[in-house]
Amino acid sequence: MMSVFNEARKETWSEIQGLSDDVINTKPGKDEWSIQEVLDHLKKIDLKTAQLFKENIRSAPLKAIQAKPVEASENRYDKRKAPDFLEPERKTKDCLTIKTELDHARQQLTSIIASFHKADFQRVLPHPIFLELTVEQWIDFIGHHEKRHIKQIQDIKRKLSS
Repeated sequence: MMSVFNEARKETWSEIQGLSDDVINTKPGKDEWSIQEVLDHLKKIDLKTAQLFKENIRSAPLKAIQAKPVEASENRYDKRKAPDFLEPERKTKDCLTIKTELDHARQQLTSIIASFHKADFQRVLPHPIFLELTVEQWIDFIGHHEKRHIKQIQDIKRKLSS
């Protein structure tokens, strides 16, 4: 069930492996995010989702809902502005610090997920784009959303190397 969720994170690490702190912190354009900002955004998604799951899992309804096309969140042509609370912090950080923060956020999220009972994955929680998702769909959404940002990281690397 968590394959796209885990796969995307592995791809993220392989995309940024060996990049200098300088490259990670450089914006390709005035109104574009740096790789550091993309990674900070991903960290915030994990932390916010962990909080959502932790605070709401017991009260979230178990109900049948239509499967949502969460894989569509990989489409970068469908431009969206991140909600303010998920906007990245514009800080200069070294790669190791960024990776440590991202790993810590992911560990928090996965330990909460690991505590769920089988039925909890069918509980329904609010979502800013899809209105409501089951916990299982939420987890898939995170993976697909991260894949969207992997494409963004690839674009940033291309722009910075040209």
